[in-house]
Amino acid sequence: MSILRDYTNDKHREAEARPFVQYMLGGGIIEQDYILFLQQMYNLYGTIEYFAEMSGLLNGLEDIRRAEYIRQDLIELNSTVAPALPSTRRYQERITELYHSNRRPQILAHVYVRHMGDMYGGKIIAKRVPGSGRAYGFTDRPGVIKALDARLSYDILDEALLGFDLSMAIFDELWELMKNESRS
Repeated sequence: MSILRDYTNDKHREAEARPFVQYMLGGGIIEQDYILFLQQMYNLYGTIEYFAEMSGLLNGLEDIRRAEYIRQDLIELNSTVAPALPSTRRYQERITELYHSNRRPQILAHVYVRHMGDMYGGKIIAKRVPGSGRAYGFTDRPGVIKALDARLSYDILDEALLGFDLSMAIFDELWELMKNESRS
């Protein structure tokens, strides 16, 4: 994994610098904005986890799954799942394309980008967002990291970079929606 972390380090920093991410990490995110984020993540994680599961990529990684915990966070915040935004749909389409084009192992790049971000940044995020942040709680974080690390390979490097780009597109779309929405 260190090669993947090193290879994606610049993209990781670029993602962290996105205004939406800074807004969320700053601790002042309002509930309706966080709900919109969770709704997008539920849609995305559901797709990633479904196709990764169908490909056998999550066998032995039961604790990595987050979609159900995101759904529980939405319920706690008195919300439901909403339709995916265009940027989220584009990301979902990429995962679906990988599955159907028989490049299923590439889906692990997206598990790495999304789920590892939750494992590493989740403790900080959970303290700064509305609700209890179940989506960021892992029973065996070190074990999951070790198990996922053992499955990562050099051939997913470029797909991981794309995963960061697709994630940043979601962050940017969320930020634009929030900027343009009147706050009264």
